[in-house]
Amino acid sequence: MTEQHTQGRPAVPAAPAEQPDPTGAAPREPGGGAVQRALLRFARGLAARPKTVLLVWAVLIALCTPFAFGLTDVLTDQGASKVVPGTSSARAERLTAEAFPHRSQREVVLVLEADRIDRPEVREFLARLDTEIAALRRDGDVERSSSAYTLYRDAAEQFVTQVRAGADAAGGTPAARRAFVDRELAAGRIPAGLAGLAREAAAAPDDAALTEAAAAHARTARWSGSALAVPAEAASRLLADDGRAALASVSYTAAVGSDPDVDGLRETARELLAETGLEGTAEVHVTGELALIHDTYEKAEADNSLMESVAYVIIFVVLLLFFRAVVPAVLTLLVVGLAMNVSQAALYVLGKEVTLTQFTVTIMTFVMLGAGVDYSMLLSSRYRQERIAGRPPREAAVHATVHAGESMLLAAIAVLLAFGATLLSPVDWIPPLGYGGIIGIPIIFAAALTITPCLLVLLGDRFFALGRAPLSDLEHEGAVGRHLRRTAEFARRRKVAIVVVFLVLTAPFAVIVANSRSTADPVALSPATDSREGFATVAERWGDATVLPTVVVGESAAGVVDGGALTATGREAVAGLTDRLAAVDGVASVDSATHPFGAHWPDADVAAMPRSLREDYVAGNGALRFVVALEDDPYSERAAETVQRLEEVVAAARTDVGALDVGGATQVDRQYGDALTSSFWQMVVLVSVGVFIMLVIALRSLLVPVRLIATIMLSNVWAVGLTVLIFHDWRGEAIIDDLPIFLTVLMMGLGMDYEIFLITRVRDLMRDGLSQEQATLRAVVDTGRVINAAGLVMAGSLGTMALSSTLMLQQYGTGLGLAVLLDATVIRMLFVPATLLLLRKYNWWMPGLGRRRKALG
Repeated sequence: MTEQHTQGRPAVPAAPAEQPDPTGAAPREPGGGAVQRALLRFARGLAARPKTVLLVWAVLIALCTPFAFGLTDVLTDQGASKVVPGTSSARAERLTAEAFPHRSQREVVLVLEADRIDRPEVREFLARLDTEIAALRRDGDVERSSSAYTLYRDAAEQFVTQVRAGADAAGGTPAARRAFVDRELAAGRIPAGLAGLAREAAAAPDDAALTEAAAAHARTARWSGSALAVPAEAASRLLADDGRAALASVSYTAAVGSDPDVDGLRETARELLAETGLEGTAEVHVTGELALIHDTYEKAEADNSLMESVAYVIIFVVLLLFFRAVVPAVLTLLVVGLAMNVSQAALYVLGKEVTLTQFTVTIMTFVMLGAGVDYSMLLSSRYRQERIAGRPPREAAVHATVHAGESMLLAAIAVLLAFGATLLSPVDWIPPLGYGGIIGIPIIFAAALTITPCLLVLLGDRFFALGRAPLSDLEHEGAVGRHLRRTAEFARRRKVAIVVVFLVLTAPFAVIVANSRSTADPVALSPATDSREGFATVAERWGDATVLPTVVVGESAAGVVDGGALTATGREAVAGLTDRLAAVDGVASVDSATHPFGAHWPDADVAAMPRSLREDYVAGNGALRFVVALEDDPYSERAAETVQRLEEVVAAARTDVGALDVGGATQVDRQYGDALTSSFWQMVVLVSVGVFIMLVIALRSLLVPVRLIATIMLSNVWAVGLTVLIFHDWRGEAIIDDLPIFLTVLMMGLGMDYEIFLITRVRDLMRDGLSQEQATLRAVVDTGRVINAAGLVMAGSLGTMALSSTLMLQQYGTGLGLAVLLDATVIRMLFVPATLLLLRKYNWWMPGLGRRRKALG
């Protein structure tokens, strides 16, 4: 081949042209191996029956539409658990759900803020709230509820029951009953403030009247200064010391499924505000870990329409600029949209068997948008190049399907490997994110590889209608072509310097990533919601542990519990462990059966403890529960260190107290982080090995796959480092702990697209007779425009997640958008060509396959 020279250096060479045969014979078939030959047969089959293929898709889409509309019915608003199976926190959660269901993860907290809690309207509000919840208990939806109202009502009921018993013993006549009350008042055994309630109890005709009297007293009498036997510590757990907030807890049963009606409780509470005259002077919030996650998922779902709309606008603009025509831009988006319909139906079917969340749909949507547009752009762009080379429309469509199809196939397999690896994670949170890609990528690949070629066969050059010279050589002409040629030449002349600069710049980002601290804190990661506002109120007045406590739970040792109550030996053992736990550095207080409100109770009081309170700490099956309040933020490093010390104390108590496990928010976060780190490296190794094997088979090279994986890691380190700088250092936000794993695994798949587009073009050009250097320089120009445009599409699609009000999606969108942009521009256009030019013939080295020419097929 003749080389042109510019200023003494070889310019980017032109590829050997394939001219159409003037006799009308079929053009030379694509070279290569079995994949291209199979794709050739497949493409010719499509070209022979394009209308049939499109009809099949139309029928499939029509059949899938009803199922696609039902997708939201199989999604959970709670998501998958971050509790790692087999850990102490998993055992603690399981036993809590079995033995203490009213104190499990299904408990939510309602917080009422008012100008003054000690108002009749507040008592009326809590009383009517209890009535509403009582109906849910009868229906089997709620396990138990508690509030200041129920606390004083139960105390009043205990009081009137005792008075009634004494009156019955004094005599059956009304006079005798009244005389009994008068004697007790005179002796001071009945407080003067309870005289009216005592007389009402003595005269009550039956138990129902007693219950009604107790409820009326709790509803109407002031709680502050009450003479009822209510421990001050118990009241302070439900009524704020500043007199401006009150708590109520509601524990849902397993019968309501994975999504308790948190919104229904919230709506009921707000209606009661209006009915009791508190509207405008009080606010009510529903919070707790369950409510925080529920609200986060609902917010993410509400954000989806905005994110999708912005993504479509960005993609459409990029497509218009890329094709310089309206029709291909519209048809490309139409193909992706129709394929999305099929994938949503498939996800609906899958959702019957596995846990899916709104994030599953979000990830699938934006991955399909990015990948689908990339595939269609590559294929239709290759068709245009084939037409410029002189092929007739039908043959151009066939050859475009063969050449682009191989790159699309390799890229789709890489993405599937990446998403498939998420299913192996021991963390339940990760697989739902992977299902979207596993379902969406094969469908969008099939749609792009069949619908787009059929449209090209049927429409021919009309596919590029309503444009400005769309069939001109856009890759090599104009400003973009000149820029790509300069970029390729710069990579040739400064290849060593480019590699060194990239490696040097990676070092500080690696340090940032290594030193960053991430979290699974549902509060820090949640958007501005009712539950987050409620949590802030609870944390300010009662501390984080009220909503996110550390718990110690397990089976008691022999002789500790008998009939659901502590034995004498048990009281001694439990009290001793409680004191040892409270003495641990970093512990604020410990609640247990002997210290129900953080303070030791005498044995007589423990024995007489109300059943509703005792069941918080001792279960009928002999299980024990301790509630530990930490001094520090539950998701801080210091809290994690405190929990480690608690584990040592608990382990030492196995013989005398029982086989106990430490659970709760801090322990879940610790063990989740450990499992995440372990599964991260497992998934990275798995995806790397899978991609390496695939590319070795496809490209017949050892070094190209290794360098490809290394460059993906490089772009990931840059992207995660920049995300940490933006969110943590600039905005002061927490970093979600699964960001690195999610970004790395996805980019191991999605980032392969651009490398594969470039490398397969280099290989094809070398098969056509160009040297390594010539092929590399030429491939940068040939593929640069489509890679840059595809990168903008993918970054625009995934990056719109940054518009979400949910911090997790903001960081996913920012990280993925940056990674794709970096990968598709500076890395693929500079770093990859520089390394290809440095390695030269060694790029295609493959042991046992002989010379490079043989390796290239």
